[in-house]
Amino acid sequence: MTTDIHTHLGSHRMDYDNVDTSNLSKHTETLISRMDTFGLQRAVLTPANPINGNEVTLEAAAIYPDRLFSSCMIMPRPIDGARRQIRKYVDQDCKALIIDERFCYPGDPATLALVGEAIDASIPVMYHNEIMRGDWFSFVDNASMLYPDGKFVILQMGGLFGFPQMIPLLTRDNIWMEISVNLVKLVESHLRVFLDAVVQDMGVSKLVFGSEHHSEYPDIMASLNLIDLNIETSRVIQQENAWLLLGLDFSW
Repeated sequence: MTTDIHTHLGSHRMDYDNVDTSNLSKHTETLISRMDTFGLQRAVLTPANPINGNEVTLEAAAIYPDRLFSSCMIMPRPIDGARRQIRKYVDQDCKALIIDERFCYPGDPATLALVGEAIDASIPVMYHNEIMRGDWFSFVDNASMLYPDGKFVILQMGGLFGFPQMIPLLTRDNIWMEISVNLVKLVESHLRVFLDAVVQDMGVSKLVFGSEHHSEYPDIMASLNLIDLNIETSRVIQQENAWLLLGLDFSW
């Protein structure tokens, strides 16, 4: 059964800002229904923003505590407040810290300090970028060397055109790449050669299943079939890497 480490609530992929307590139950039920249809056992909800998004995803996860988990999104400044927040959300069983380019800056020392707080709390750090630009590449590069015991996940494969430059970082033991919506684009583009190189040269141990939104499940599942996985390699991407990153019990 697949685990989705990155998904938003909402009626479509760009609708996550419109989810609130008034429609939360409806969107949560829709997600669970889609998970059942496509054979997903668990999912980690990604907040829409650091203002009220964490509370919304925590509330949704509480509706189905055996199926849904929450990640947290925190603004790095003020840093003392960020430290208190990450401890609070970890105590509430948030499974990952989201570093979102809309609310964090790679040149800000507070962003690196926030990453360090997540590593100290033993939760993975997930980078949410539309396209992984050079300044963010350098940030991930430096953070992964500074915190070798951390777990770092590049969401959306670093973006369609950010993906090739991220490949060298996958040689590190503490960096993974989440497939999300860009896998679908990669298998149909001239950049497919880079994807094939990752699968053939590094294996699938560096890839982990995520969707961005449940409406993407059909296309993502179809794209996984196009990269010629067997049962064992499919299980690594769709189950085992997620469990390893999130600290879940493999016996579930």
